[in-house]
Amino acid sequence: MKKDFIVDFLGFIIVKSFSVSLWFVPLRLALWLGRRMGDSVYFFNAKRRMIAYANLKAAFPEKSCAELKRINKAHFENLGMNVIELLKLPFMDKGYLERHVKLENADAIKSSLERGKGVIILTAHFGNWEIASLAASLNGYIMSVFAREQKYERLNNLLNQFRQSTGCKVVTKGFSVKDIIKTLHNNGIVAMLSDQDAGANGVFVNFFKRPASTAQGIIAFSSKTGAAILPSFITRVGIDKHIARAGDPLKLVNTGDKEKDMKVNLQRIAGILEDHIKKIPEQWLWAHKRWKTTPQRSVLVLTDGKAGHLNQAIGVAETVEGALGSRLKARGINEKPIVKIQVVEINFKNIFTKAFLNLMSIFASARCQGCLRCMRFCLTQESFENVKNKYADIIISCGASVVSANIFLKYENNAKNIVIMKPGLARSKKIDLIVLPRHDCFLAHPVGEPFGSPTGWARSNMLVIEGAPNRITDSAMREALIRLSAEGLTLKGDGGIGLLIGGDAKGFRLERNAVEKVLDAVIKISEEKNLDMFVSTSRRTSPEIDKLLKERLTGNKRCKLLIIANEKNTEGAVAGIFGLSDVVVTSPESMSMVSEAASSGKHVIVFRLKAQGSRFEGKYDQMVSNLEGQGYIKTAAPDEMYNKVKEILETRPEIKKLNDREKIEDRLKSMF
Repeated sequence: MKKDFIVDFLGFIIVKSFSVSLWFVPLRLALWLGRRMGDSVYFFNAKRRMIAYANLKAAFPEKSCAELKRINKAHFENLGMNVIELLKLPFMDKGYLERHVKLENADAIKSSLERGKGVIILTAHFGNWEIASLAASLNGYIMSVFAREQKYERLNNLLNQFRQSTGCKVVTKGFSVKDIIKTLHNNGIVAMLSDQDAGANGVFVNFFKRPASTAQGIIAFSSKTGAAILPSFITRVGIDKHIARAGDPLKLVNTGDKEKDMKVNLQRIAGILEDHIKKIPEQWLWAHKRWKTTPQRSVLVLTDGKAGHLNQAIGVAETVEGALGSRLKARGINEKPIVKIQVVEINFKNIFTKAFLNLMSIFASARCQGCLRCMRFCLTQESFENVKNKYADIIISCGASVVSANIFLKYENNAKNIVIMKPGLARSKKIDLIVLPRHDCFLAHPVGEPFGSPTGWARSNMLVIEGAPNRITDSAMREALIRLSAEGLTLKGDGGIGLLIGGDAKGFRLERNAVEKVLDAVIKISEEKNLDMFVSTSRRTSPEIDKLLKERLTGNKRCKLLIIANEKNTEGAVAGIFGLSDVVVTSPESMSMVSEAASSGKHVIVFRLKAQGSRFEGKYDQMVSNLEGQGYIKTAAPDEMYNKVKEILETRPEIKKLNDREKIEDRLKSMF
């Protein structure tokens, strides 16, 4: 309380003194000082500059980075001049003001008042809205402006004195709906801003192609009192001139459906404002969080070209909708979340520019204004062109090679960012959320700590999950089954066995002999138990193993689905196999494949390529060992596979489903 008192008192003294000093300064010189004030705020207040730039980028994706920055800087300069003019107003005589402020289409106000039901001036934070009432007062009209009280009492009262010097009536303390209705019933003029975020109480209409919460008051007051609504804006012309134009009365839609009519009428208002802003964008208040409660989020997924990494990143991106929906509901917003996912591949010119961007990302910050210039230097032209104008609320990437681009684009878009796997190079603090599969942890945990223990190195922005992020959900499996059925898949058995075969990986070789033993076991048990077989390979599967599978399964009546990925990769086939199978058998080398199987809610057996009891080596085996230890999967050597599958089919043990997706979704809620 004491601190607020000191700030209020000192602020009052400084603002009052500055206002008096402006009496001795010519207007054009004062406005020059205002522009320099705006430049200072633009340079030093990175938070507001980034909010404004991100809003501009979302609104004008067709404009270049340089043009958006020009508009943003000019917008702050306009705000600086607005402040100067407001502080200088008490010392301007009427004749002086008449030379600088002009009202056009005043007859619209006059004819509307002749109806005797009052007038609502629908305006926005455009031009110098603080002195818009001056144009009305110079033409003999008294305008009531309803303003929210500010935190500091002395400063609040001083600013209202400046506002009233323009001839308007400022109503603040304790004003209510009754005050507005009373003013309109007395055939008064009420000015209302229509471009502020209305939170959970507003109606969502499209504003620059994004849903924006909009207050219902203007339409409600007009409907109740019959007051005319005049969309009116003041525009700065040159440096020191202003033209306020009163719009013609807005004809409201009235079909009898109040809720629908409200949305239609508010959408018309948003359209009018949007059209006006597009003409002179630098004069609107872009630094305001107009879309603070929007139910729409844009997600940009960066890929390094690796299918597994992309699959993991999209898997995380798809959890955004659920997290956003939960946050909207918690805030009392009954809107369906809208998540738009875009994918862009990041390619570097060469290994040197890749290393350079990695290095520079260590120093990237909110104050950095050269993000795109740095990326233009490092990325291929095609990659840069694909990413430069993309607006995003959330940036997601998987893999070390695209972390640098993720960080730069975070600051470019004033976005939140998510990285899957370790970001490396001391960049953890520049990531809002690190999703770290537990099998990646052992490479970073301190000596002496058990595998996967976060003690000593975990950060508040880190989420450790058991497997790898993936896209397997109940709905994904249902949709895949529908597609497979449409392609002619017919089932005749009493259930199914899925078989997923990968291939060679770093430090791992998938031997034909092992695959043949597993295949023998699956064929044998399917015959004995009258089960259908569903088999898929990956792009890493060797030609030798592809050939083996085709020789053994082509023409086999039990094999209802055989997908050789190197020849034809059916979309959603893996999810479909999970949906069709009672038991899923998979090779051990793919973290994504094993995680997908464990997330399917089916019995999962991973075949081991080493004798039971030996010490697994490498992060792939660490993951399999960890998942088995927690009961998500079972493992078996190739020559043990028949007995393991038979045991599961006959005993039907309880399935423990891997729910990393829920953990990610729950963590994402804090990002909205």
